[in-house]
Amino acid sequence: MQTLVLVGGGHAHLHSLEQFKKEPLQAARVVLISPSIHQYYSGMFSGFAEGVYSQEDIRIDLNRFCEQAGAEFILDSVVAIDAQAKELTGADGAIYGYDRVSFDIGSLTAVPGQIKEHVSSIKPNFLFPEQLLRVRDSDAPVIVGGGASGVELAFSILAWRSRQNRPVKPLLFSSSALLSGQGNEISRKIEAIADRKGLPFHTDSSIEEIDGHSVTTNKGESFPQSDILWLTGPKSSGLFRRSGMPTDSHGFLLVNDALQNMKHPDVFGAGDCVTIDRYPALAKNGVYAVRQGPILWQNLKNSLASDELQSFVPQKRFVAILSTGDGEAFLSYGNRSLHGALPWKLKKYIDRKFMSRYKNP
Repeated sequence: MQTLVLVGGGHAHLHSLEQFKKEPLQAARVVLISPSIHQYYSGMFSGFAEGVYSQEDIRIDLNRFCEQAGAEFILDSVVAIDAQAKELTGADGAIYGYDRVSFDIGSLTAVPGQIKEHVSSIKPNFLFPEQLLRVRDSDAPVIVGGGASGVELAFSILAWRSRQNRPVKPLLFSSSALLSGQGNEISRKIEAIADRKGLPFHTDSSIEEIDGHSVTTNKGESFPQSDILWLTGPKSSGLFRRSGMPTDSHGFLLVNDALQNMKHPDVFGAGDCVTIDRYPALAKNGVYAVRQGPILWQNLKNSLASDELQSFVPQKRFVAILSTGDGEAFLSYGNRSLHGALPWKLKKYIDRKFMSRYKNP
């Protein structure tokens, strides 16, 4: 019997386990290895920050899900890959053999080395609840990063602190315009919403220095801080480069459009931890990871059966919905957008539907 190992409990692997339950592989066993028994759903982080959801609402019990799917769950961190021997090494030296292996371990946050001791991140995501609650409850919270995660959590923390009558608002710093990756029109609209809601934000400002009580920007301005949530760009875990696997220039596992590593065709990957050679500029975005799930599962099955693989083609546009707090959200599709209660209701429906697939299969 062949062994298929899934490393990490990301979106694409959750889909694979769901499909394995519906249609078990007769000639293969499936094993999921994860450093945490829980996988947290990032789409609901903002709701958790605002107090809309409990910790239990936003996480999936991977061990339970594997049991229901007929797969084996192993609590461990993979620290090395021997692609020639088809073996993985765990944190305590355990060796896991495989016939096919897939990685969906997400990414880390790129934090400059000199300030690591001063900041918190939401990655890996099983550390997120404790770190977020500490920052949210802090006397003078600071959020660094003007992308979707930073903007959404800044709005959510602002809404929670306002309801708790906390006088100091969170400060949001971005090295560019807010949501700059979505274009000037979307940036202008989200900044107008931030102004209207009273969220203090500073664009074209990068943090140059941090001490125990303040942050100093590239403009020489200092602001008070008691805790910092750092939500800038993605960073590779280092596993692939350390193991001598083919990677892009940033250390992300390099795969083709079949989500397969070309040098080691028994190795697959999806989500934020990979770069697709045909789409090197594709954003590290959960939307793509969800869309990769069906292609990944089909190709893992086809590879085990020595059948032809399918290609993943990313969509050019997708709907993004960001919570802005107090029962409102910002929906965007290209340059089109809508803000208010309706996008928030739609976001809640989508998020709860996604979670129900894996919490109550």
